Amino acid sequence: MKHKLLIILLIIIFSSLALYAKEYAVSYLNSTRKDHLPIHKIDGKNYVNIYDIERTFDGSIEVDQITQTVELKIFDQLMTFSFFNNWVHFGKTSYNLHNDIEIIDGFFYVPEYFINLCANKFFPDAVILDNGSIIVHFASMEKYLIKTIVLDPGHGGKDSGAVGRHFGTYEKDIVLKITKKVKALLEQNLDVKVLLTRSDDRFVSLGDRTEFANEQHADIFVSIHCNAAYNTKANGSEVYYLSTAQTHEARAVEAMENEVIKFEDPESIKRYKDLDFILYDMRQTEYLNESSELSDMCQKELTRNLGTKDNGVRQANFYVLRGAFMPAILVEVAYLSNKNEEKKLRTDDFQNRAAKAIYVSLKQFKEKYDKMN
Repeated sequence: MKHKLLIILLIIIFSSLALYAKEYAVSYLNSTRKDHLPIHKIDGKNYVNIYDIERTFDGSIEVDQITQTVELKIFDQLMTFSFFNNWVHFGKTSYNLHNDIEIIDGFFYVPEYFINLCANKFFPDAVILDNGSIIVHFASMEKYLIKTIVLDPGHGGKDSGAVGRHFGTYEKDIVLKITKKVKALLEQNLDVKVLLTRSDDRFVSLGDRTEFANEQHADIFVSIHCNAAYNTKANGSEVYYLSTAQTHEARAVEAMENEVIKFEDPESIKRYKDLDFILYDMRQTEYLNESSELSDMCQKELTRNLGTKDNGVRQANFYVLRGAFMPAILVEVAYLSNKNEEKKLRTDDFQNRAAKAIYVSLKQFKEKYDKMN
């Protein structure tokens, strides 16, 4: 009897889990790209995270806290939702979603019925529902190739960054030289547009750096730095992507890089804690897998080209990466606080090899994802 009860209980549990595990398999015509669109249960009803919809259809989202509306743009068409409302406005017509939009932990969820509207009303030639799968047909895959890369030389102007203890080397000067070398390699060898957040010795706020990348519709954002530590024996290379710091070392680097906000005005500092900025942070979770993958490629190339200690790929909550709506990484080339590495960082040869390592990783990443598209 006990065994029967256990089996029944397991069936109930797995049936319950299945309700939460439902998802659409997503494929794309004329592309090897694959994706998935999870379905979430909220009060027994099926919902889709609007940021998952944005990712699936390569769209964009604007949230207006004043009017309490969310604008979703896919296939160059605009749809507007209102907070806690059951309507979506498309063109001159409003459509009933049958259930209200839900907001949970800052994420917006729309009823699953919205997917049916996309397939049957809004984009019947571009969205096909087929037995639990979604087939997406973009008119052209060209715009989904990696075409624009924004490189961010850390610090600048009144913010010198780390300063070498033995030769007085300024981080801001070294990273600008390396970044310009990366730019030259990319432009010479790849069909991409490369933009810099700064091309001379001037101060740029952390928020303005990623805002620039977003405005330029960048496909990749790379922030380039030199590391420093109280322990003068600390050495090696490491690459970060945005997430919660997992180690003491990562938290220390996070604190050091984020300390730059002391050079910014009060209004700029405030925005790092505002709701809009938190929402930006949530949106970037869409790109964590790609950021992690690019970090791994870059880390391998750095240690291979420079012969530095492999400190691995790490995660940290860097302000300069928050808000970048694209794969984004932060590179710590080597330690200015270490006498030997400071000496190397000052040489043209070491800078060239660092630039080559970053370039090669970007080339590998582009080749992989362009092929997928």
